[in-house]
Amino acid sequence: MSKYGEGVEEPYTFSGFVKLTINEEYGGKARASLQPDEARLLGLRLIRMADEAEEQEW
Repeated sequence: MSKYGEGVEEPYTFSGFVKLTINEEYGGKARASLQPDEARLLGLRLIRMADEAEEQEW
């Protein structure tokens, strides 16, 4: 498992985009090419959701 979670590869930049790949359990791959502002917004949303998830823990 990577530091980002199972199947999540290290993000990288290429041609002005942030590239993200997730290897799915049954051999498929999910890929995203995000513009810098989109990547920032996603990062902020993930932080907010992580905070919400922690509040739900028992």
